[in-house]
Parts: sequence; C-alpha cells; structure tokens
Amino acid sequence: MNKVFKQSIKQSNLQTKQNKKQIRDFKERLCINQDLNFNWNDVELDFSIIFSTSKGVFILDSVNKVFKQILTAKFYGITEHNGYWYFARLGTEGKRDFPVNNRISEIYFGKILGHEILDLQLALYGIPGELHQIDSIKESLTFPHTGYNQILNIPFSEIQKAKEPLKIEDCNSIELNLNPHSHLNSIFHQNNTMYFIAHNYTMKTNKMSDLIKYDLRTKQQEVICLEAHSAHNIHIDNENNILYCDSNNKKLVKNNKVLFERDKLLRGLLITENNIFVGGSDVCFKNDRRFSNNPSIYLLNLAGDLLNEFEFEALGDIYEIRQLKA
Repeated sequence: MNKVFKQSIKQSNLQTKQNKKQIRDFKERLCINQDLNFNWNDVELDFSIIFSTSKGVFILDSVNKVFKQILTAKFYGITEHNGYWYFARLGTEGKRDFPVNNRISEIYFGKILGHEILDLQLALYGIPGELHQIDSIKESLTFPHTGYNQILNIPFSEIQKAKEPLKIEDCNSIELNLNPHSHLNSIFHQNNTMYFIAHNYTMKTNKMSDLIKYDLRTKQQEVICLEAHSAHNIHIDNENNILYCDSNNKKLVKNNKVLFERDKLLRGLLITENNIFVGGSDVCFKNDRRFSNNPSIYLLNLAGDLLNEFEFEALGDIYEIRQLKA
C-alpha cells in the first residue's frame, strides 16, 4: 500500500467516524425529481443529456421536451455502467450544501427511468477532499482523488454486491508522481492509456495546467505542460485529436488551437458523433456566486461553430455533461 493511500485512509477514518448515520439520513433528501420550465421553441436538434452543477443534477432531453432536476446538492462527476448511473457529491464546507462533514465526498448510484432517479444508493463514502470527474474503465469505477495525487478504482461488481456502503480502503490506488498542488480534476480513457488534467491552481501558483498520460500496461506516467489556465476536461478522439477546456482563458482548445471561446469559464465537455456540448459558468471565486450564477451549455458542431446556447437561471457552476441516451 503506497504512502499517499495510507494517508488518505487515515484522514477518512478520522473525519467519518461520527457521520455515517448523518450521511444515510440525508440520502433520501437528495432525490428531487422536479420538472422545470424551459423554452423549447428555438431547439431544433434532438439530444438527451445529463449535467451537474453546484445545485444538483439535471436532465435536458429535447426529444421528449423534458427539463428536470433529479438530484439536489453539489454534485460533479457522472458516469454510467450497465444501466446504473453513478454520481460524485463534492465535499463542502459551505452551508448551502448538506453540511454533515468537512470536505468529505461520496459516490451514489441508481437507475434513471422515465427521467427520474430511482432507488438511490450510497456506493462509497468517507472520501476525504473533493471528487471531480468519475469514469467507467475496464469494469471499474475509476476517478482521480483530488488533493492526494492518486487514482482510485473499484470494480462495479464489488459495489453491486456490497451489503453496506464501501469506503476508501476498499478501493485500489495508483499513486502519481506530481507536485502537491496538482489538483487532479479530469479523466479520460482510451485503449490502454488513462489521461488526466492537473488544474495546478494556476490563479494562485502561476503554473499552467498539465496533461498526464498513464500507461496501464507499463505503469509509466508522462506529464505534458499545457498552455492553459486552470484547465478542465480532456477528450482524445479516434484520430488522436486532443480537446480540452482552457477554462479561465474561456477557450475550448483542439490540438493547441482555439476551437471555440465565450465570455465564461468553460468546464464540462461532451463529444457526441455530430456535436460538442461545453458548459460555461461565470468566472467568480466568491462562494455565493458559484451557487447562483446563470450558467450556459453551448451546443456546437464538430467544427466548433455555435448552433445554440442554453442559459439556465441560477443553477450555479456547471461541472459535468454526459450523454443520457445515444
């Protein structure tokens, strides 16, 4: 067991000793399944997406003309495996979320049927620090452990058969050799390589963000400096084009060239067969605005041309966008 993993387990045990019951108590309050108003008049393309913000998790389905909030609280990562959807709730110190802990995160899972989340279950709890993107890689739930420079994973089969929620010590860990302030926030998998974005707190450190490549066969890592300020998201397509959000420079970058830019912090990226969805939030580091700004999702074609912009009133920062139905 590596040193970082031992430290994170110790921190988890210290901070979660008293809060397991509290987490279970508010789990039921997370499900909201509430219809919201949306103007579909200018929407011409058919799509169905699920996205997270500092206020919760939402479904936007233009095929069935549905806009709905399914979870409430500060969520980030979203992924799907075998019909179950998994959601990472960010640890928070603020009073606007469920303040049952001090920077402790959880991962939940459930089914989405009829645009509603059903039978929400707690998969992992007591994860110290923040969680950002999560992913389904080689039959395992896999995610960067922000603040600890490690990648955690656990087989979905272990989650499904567990009679009690699992903890961080039930995970496997890959330790990355990175600087202490890397702030891993994004993950992408292709063939036998995992890709990560290290945010690097550019605003405070003046260090630009990094792209990390990790070979699952050789266990070797490669760090590539990006000319990006506090980057998020990474996508490698079948032609090895690299896309990422140069977030605080308000640009979507493809192969080191600006594909799209807008006057908002860009974070949250979905690439489908014909389109790109990218999230935009106000550049604001005051906690209240992160929960109350009017974010946007920009719908682009693959060339980066803007097809439509969807603005949402007071939903807070956008974190993740995934395709609900192919």
